[in-house]
Amino acid sequence: MLNERDAQLDAEENASGEESVWRSIYNLMRCPSSSCHLGRYCWQDPHGKKHYGLRTHHLKRLIAFVEKGGTVQSHDDVPDNIREDFYMEERHRLESQQSKNNKMTNTPGGCPPINFNFNGVQPSLPEELNSLANPPMLPSPTSLFNDDFNIPGLRDEAVREYTAWHEAQVGDDYLKAQFREARDVALANGLDLQLIYEDQNPSFFIDKGIVVGIARQFVRDIVKWVRSMRIISSIDERAPAAL
Repeated sequence: MLNERDAQLDAEENASGEESVWRSIYNLMRCPSSSCHLGRYCWQDPHGKKHYGLRTHHLKRLIAFVEKGGTVQSHDDVPDNIREDFYMEERHRLESQQSKNNKMTNTPGGCPPINFNFNGVQPSLPEELNSLANPPMLPSPTSLFNDDFNIPGLRDEAVREYTAWHEAQVGDDYLKAQFREARDVALANGLDLQLIYEDQNPSFFIDKGIVVGIARQFVRDIVKWVRSMRIISSIDERAPAAL
């Protein structure tokens, strides 16, 4: 397959007299550093010289940008909206790593809490510290969804309607396509909106190739969509019947 792809690119270059956009982007983004462990392709931030690993969907975005008339002849030419995706994905990775570290610290194998006991009497905490030590229980995503919301109709149709609502919030065709890909990932894995909301796991969609911003919105905005549907339904029920 790789040989067939190279043969096709060679044919395109011979026909146009110019280097293939695909080959140009892949060659430009191939990481030259032997000490980098992020993969074969990287974007090097011109400001901090930090490397950001590129996956297939990043390279496709760069290729689409060039095919629409953009110019990418060096790492400095990578457009701001694609750079922002790199920064957001890196923040998300660091937050996920921090969350894992916190969970490890709070497990029985981590550092145990220190309790002071004077002659068998446990000292009382000031009210402020006691409220921090024993914070009020917050409802879980599962209970919040089950208690407050009910999505009528078929579950797969609800996923499609939710996706269409997201598409209506953006004008860029690429972002619309990303929402549709998130929908396809959800349906292919048997996920309905309630399961997606309960999991609160945008990393699942990111790992399937969905850009980080779209993945986070697709997971985050389910409650907002359900509430908006309830408001619309309530208005329809109160509206007078047509004569």
